[in-house]
Amino acid sequence: MHNNYFFLRVLVEELRRKLMYSRLKQCFSQDKDELMMGFERQNGDEFWIKCALGSQFSCLQFPETFHRAGRNSIDLFSDLLVAEVQAVDMFENERAFAIHFLGDFVLVFKLYGNRGNLILYRDGTYQSQFQKRLKLDVHLKLEEINRKMDQSFESFEASDSEVYTVFPTLGKEVKMWLDQKGYEDMGTKARWDLIQNMLSLLEEPSFFITESTKGVHLSLFPTGNAILFETEDPILALNKLYSYHWSVGEFNREKAQIEAAISKKLIQTEHYLDDLRNQRVQRDSNAAHEEIGNILMANLHMIPKAVKQVTLFDFYRDCPIVIKLNSSLSAAQNAENYYRKSKSFAKELAYWQASLDRKMTEYALLQRHLSEVQQVKIKKELKPYLIYLKQGDLVKKTSSEIPFKEFTVDGWNIWVGKSAKNNDLLTLKYAKKFDLWLHARDVAGSHVIIRNPNQKPVPKHVIEVAGGLAAYFSKRQSESLCPVIVTPKKYVRKTKDLLPGQVIVDREENVILVRPTLID
Repeated sequence: MHNNYFFLRVLVEELRRKLMYSRLKQCFSQDKDELMMGFERQNGDEFWIKCALGSQFSCLQFPETFHRAGRNSIDLFSDLLVAEVQAVDMFENERAFAIHFLGDFVLVFKLYGNRGNLILYRDGTYQSQFQKRLKLDVHLKLEEINRKMDQSFESFEASDSEVYTVFPTLGKEVKMWLDQKGYEDMGTKARWDLIQNMLSLLEEPSFFITESTKGVHLSLFPTGNAILFETEDPILALNKLYSYHWSVGEFNREKAQIEAAISKKLIQTEHYLDDLRNQRVQRDSNAAHEEIGNILMANLHMIPKAVKQVTLFDFYRDCPIVIKLNSSLSAAQNAENYYRKSKSFAKELAYWQASLDRKMTEYALLQRHLSEVQQVKIKKELKPYLIYLKQGDLVKKTSSEIPFKEFTVDGWNIWVGKSAKNNDLLTLKYAKKFDLWLHARDVAGSHVIIRNPNQKPVPKHVIEVAGGLAAYFSKRQSESLCPVIVTPKKYVRKTKDLLPGQVIVDREENVILVRPTLID
């Protein structure tokens, strides 16, 4: 409510006492959303106004002194320098006030929340403004800022007692105060009397800096939230609000964001662990590949040609078993396939156990960090956990600059081809020789590139995530584990006789087994 009309009306009265006949000695910006104004009062004292007009937080502050940076600052509203303040006026029914300077200059403080701005007029004509991004302010006419309204009882009665129709500047907190007094249950005359009582209280209000789950706020009434500070001085109220916003409000906001980020990672890790455990259940409930191979070899004479499955007697479990076959292979060749799968089973099992152990460790660490963050009381203690905000989890970027699917893992960019021709474009035009190139082995699929412009060692978990993407965007997407080639792009080339998307890999630096996974 610090930009509320009724609060600004009180603030303007105080500014009028402070600024009348003072001179503007400095006006500059050293931050894109902050303007500093330094006045020299008649008694020689300094008076500073800091206009912080960001899109997230817009507020005036009044520091006792301010030292301009030696560089990276720029003078603004130079026509006002050394000009004398002639008046400080509030606009009617609007969240704006003006400082009038000698020479027919008027500097308007337009405090419209995230659209706050300072606009300079001379002789009623627009001259310049602070926030250039607010392009419509160029067309704001000085004489149109005042909002004259009929706020009589007759007008109130004609509006069916709709308080915001006649008093649109009240704000949510004032409306809350009216509701607490039983406004909705009153008749028209009783409502009017309550409004008049409220308006009289706003003539000389107290100011409360309160804290809620949504941050730190300035209120003209006690709202039931925790009160951090109380004063009758509007300038002191804004200074305290500014201080508490960054020391308390921003701390709480950042803490909540970190807790949410860690909680999200916990949920994702839980799902990953559940999937790993389900893989074990499925594996344990199925016959081993070597056993299936033995059953096929023992029944070669009973297996028809060109069938996709066959039912045979399982002499290990003393019951029938349905075995899937490759219809293009003979029974003996199918048995050989199952023996080959059995040999790779040990690797799969080792990879599965390593994944489980790593995720269990990660889950325990996340639980500990969440508990630690919940106990943090001051902002500097959040620093070790800011990585969760900076890195997030696995964030997919939408980019109009490159024609590929783009993902980011802990700061590493991963590009994925969208089609055969797009794969060629990715590998042959965009990828550099020290980037890592990944592809699902022995099947059609997308080319995947891990960008490595600084030629640093790529972390193992980043390679695994990229491998999961290569497996997911391939013909092996439905398999539980997929072998993926990993090699520097410099070992990948293409000859003229190859079809779109086909390449020659001169050296397979590594082959990893990964689960096909599409990251968020």
